[in-house]
Amino acid sequence: MYKVNDIVVYRRDVCKIIGKHRSDFTGEQCYILVPYEKQDGSVKMQVPVSNRGGHLRNLITREEIDRLIAEAPDIQQLENKPANMKSQYASLLKTDNLTDLICIIKTSYNRNRLRREQNKKMASVDDEYLQKAEKYLYAEIAVALGLSYDESKEFFENEVKKISGQ
Repeated sequence: MYKVNDIVVYRRDVCKIIGKHRSDFTGEQCYILVPYEKQDGSVKMQVPVSNRGGHLRNLITREEIDRLIAEAPDIQQLENKPANMKSQYASLLKTDNLTDLICIIKTSYNRNRLRREQNKKMASVDDEYLQKAEKYLYAEIAVALGLSYDESKEFFENEVKKISGQ
């Protein structure tokens, strides 16, 4: 059970719990969440305390970040099937697994690199999902480590390069 002022992840967004109340619709006890980057109260979400959907979880810890960095070089890319890349990316984005975000990042980055080498334009679907995956991954790491978004991205990429010997 979470408390007011806890930082959590709801679906893929880092949020702060600003209160609890009983839903007028369902009668269930609910957390009131605001996205971490918009704590002005302009956006509020109501999530049942029971968390039956399983979309509410703890923010990543430093130990989990270190483990994710260690696993990153071994995370497999998606199979290159241009006809269904969007559906592959979308299904990974729906999970709560951070390794799936790394899979999207690696796949889309490498697909775009290959396209550039062939003097082709970047694929919009790869670019779209690369940006989404990076946003979710690095925003969560940033909050967990007390860094800016750019610092968290630089930190993560540099640590992965060290491990993979690049």
